[in-house]
Amino acid sequence: MNQQITVGTCTEILEASMIQMELDAAGIDCDLDNEFTVGVDPLLANAVGGIKIKVSPACVEAATEVLEKYYENKASERAAKAKICPQCKNKDGQPIHKPNWVGILSVLTLGAFTMLYAWPKFSCPDCRNTWS
Repeated sequence: MNQQITVGTCTEILEASMIQMELDAAGIDCDLDNEFTVGVDPLLANAVGGIKIKVSPACVEAATEVLEKYYENKASERAAKAKICPQCKNKDGQPIHKPNWVGILSVLTLGAFTMLYAWPKFSCPDCRNTWS
């Protein structure tokens, strides 16, 4: 039986499938463990240890490099998207820093319902628009 080594884990089936496609494009054969369990009930992802991305021992280094590039591209994409104002398309979005007392006060007065509100995370210096 072919022994495989886990090179990464995911909690979402979509992300695991995207990583599998990246590895396949690089010529690395991989298997996903627990993909069907998490696909049926996503709340079980933490219980089963997530979706495990497994490759053969000979491909571990190449798979690790592909995963590093994937996560670097994903992080830079997210950072680039977050800073662009959706209203005026200005690329200088500034992060909004809330004092800790605002969050504590809102939870104490309004309860857990404040967790459902998407607090704005960025603001545009030109049009004063805020977005998350």
